[in-house]
Amino acid sequence: MFRRGTSPPQPARRRTAAAIVVALLGATAAATAAGATSPPTGPDTSVPGTEAPATDAPGTDVPGTDAPGTDAPGSEAPGSDAPSSSAPAATDAPGTAAPEAPAATLPADIDTEGTAAIGIVLEPTNLDIVHQAGAALEQLLLDNVYETLLTGAPDGTTSPGLASLEISEDGLTYTFTLPEGVTFHDGDPLTASDVVATLEETKANGVNKEDFSSVETIEAPDDLTVVLTLSQPDSELAFNLSRRGGVVLNEGATDVETSANGTGPFTLAEWSQGSSITLERNDDYWGEPANVAEVVFQFYPEPNALVNALSDGDIDIAVAVNTDLIGEFEDNPDWVITSGPSNGEFTLGYNNGGEVLSDQRVRQAITQAIDKAGVQALFNGYGTIVGAPVPPFDPWYEDLTGLYPYDPDAARALLEEAGYGDGLTLSFVVPNHYPQSIADYVVSQLGDVGITVDLQLVEFPTWLEQVYTNHDYDLTAVLHVEPRDIFNYGNPDYYWQYNNPEVIALLDQSRLEVDVDASNELRRQAAAIIAEDAATNVLIVYDDVIVANTRIYGYPTFDANSRFDVTGVAVTS
Repeated sequence: MFRRGTSPPQPARRRTAAAIVVALLGATAAATAAGATSPPTGPDTSVPGTEAPATDAPGTDVPGTDAPGTDAPGSEAPGSDAPSSSAPAATDAPGTAAPEAPAATLPADIDTEGTAAIGIVLEPTNLDIVHQAGAALEQLLLDNVYETLLTGAPDGTTSPGLASLEISEDGLTYTFTLPEGVTFHDGDPLTASDVVATLEETKANGVNKEDFSSVETIEAPDDLTVVLTLSQPDSELAFNLSRRGGVVLNEGATDVETSANGTGPFTLAEWSQGSSITLERNDDYWGEPANVAEVVFQFYPEPNALVNALSDGDIDIAVAVNTDLIGEFEDNPDWVITSGPSNGEFTLGYNNGGEVLSDQRVRQAITQAIDKAGVQALFNGYGTIVGAPVPPFDPWYEDLTGLYPYDPDAARALLEEAGYGDGLTLSFVVPNHYPQSIADYVVSQLGDVGITVDLQLVEFPTWLEQVYTNHDYDLTAVLHVEPRDIFNYGNPDYYWQYNNPEVIALLDQSRLEVDVDASNELRRQAAAIIAEDAATNVLIVYDDVIVANTRIYGYPTFDANSRFDVTGVAVTS
């Protein structure tokens, strides 16, 4: 896929641990302050993750699903170091970044030659970080095996990653400077040629190619400098380069679907397909060395299997635990339950391009036919109810829960007005790794207003082909985990096929706007129109729920389903 340029090796430069891990704890309580319905204090429910489509695919892990994988234009915040006891209910007001929590203090008996075993829901389809959709790739490989040009925080700010960045006053020239001495796992030096080759391939054919719509040229004036020239200012570009869009591969990389040759603190040691991925510490890493010698990510697509593996001691930590299953771990000093904020929007998707769902009245009727409080009850009261596809901690969040409240009578009236007073039948295609109770609830609620639902539970690869690629569906439901994914609504080719020129113009203008407050206001306006159009229906915003034993420290708790940085993870002997 890439051709290799050469450059002599150079002395190594180190990064500090602070540059690698941003400590964050929850922002759930802030949603309450903003008027959104929020769960009671306690562990949050994160549906087991699923690998969702990438780039504009739902990049999210629902409890039990690895959502579509690439990052939508937006930010994916690095995870926080989990404390050694239940995480406090730290709050984050909507529109601000979650507060930074102090890093966990590591005990004296850390085993630097130890192994950390981490249980997650789904494994990647393949390991091609540039072309393959699926949030599982980012969860496993970003920060650990592959690194990005920049690192990002939840508030949209960026800091140096593999490179430092200088932006010209007119916002049209981005100059990246690479540090000396960085090498890939195969020993080849990192050079500007590698960056150019990767970014050009991403721009042309990658799942995140839309991230580069403003980029005209990508050039390397020397071995350590990369210059991006833009056709217009782009307020999202820097943050996109802190996510999958900014990943850097060796220009000569081959077999990228089954191997991974990055610059990160861990190397890919083994992929036992259907079972696990093993990472080993990179002792030649240019930054701070990892605290453990080995990390094993084990895959448990079935929620009970994940919990059983934790109880039996097969894993140290379980990510995205269904709240129905955490009872045995509560009030038990042998276990630590943490919950943190998430970008995970469990979204009932409407095919806006279909014959029936192209009618806004039908979409609104479906929205008002579903009582979101019932969805929240399915997860023991955890999760946050919103009225627009915006998590409460995004700067452009607005409480719109009162726009289309639950009202079955209003739903029936809208269906009558649209010509479906005698009922209609809709297909409902859902990946089968989500708890079926959610789909059954939707079927029941719609049946109460005269809509017959043909529920089709399918394997995730089938969903990707049928729904995400071919748009062959009426309704669907997946967890979108990619941050700042409002830009999906500005892409008429996205699988929802939502096409509102006013929304597209507002979102485009927000990217051109260099003033942060003005840009956020444009996105707020766009979100209000999207909600009014009932383009989709976010049933609930999940919080990540993690259960761990007391021998593991330093794991991320923020948005852990979409990016799980194990650099700071440590285990006791």
